[in-house]
Amino acid sequence: MTRLRKQQTELETLRLRYLATEEKDAARQDRQELDRVRNELNINRLKQQDERLGPTSSVSVSGPAPGPGPAPGPSESSQEHLSCLLEERDMLLSTGVYSHQDCIITELNRQIQEGMSQRANL
Repeated sequence: MTRLRKQQTELETLRLRYLATEEKDAARQDRQELDRVRNELNINRLKQQDERLGPTSSVSVSGPAPGPGPAPGPSESSQEHLSCLLEERDMLLSTGVYSHQDCIITELNRQIQEGMSQRANL
């Protein structure tokens, strides 16, 4: 009788371990899916920012500046863009939610490197 009870207890323990492992795997998969979606959303947001900044910077370079003073040169607008990228990357990293391996951070690093190389060529 005690042997049967001991086996039932052991079986229940194994069942609970199995359920805990299943839940942990499901949570891990959900977390990975959420990370993937978050990264996609952030990349789309960056692309939208680039689209918004792209036409704005070309208009300010080619068109006359309103008010007194000269229009900002290409290096000034690219410097502003580079500063924004650096600020956004640093802000995202400081939250602790993102690491250097996240898609959004690697994309920001790529854009920062690209901007720095363009600035060096000017």
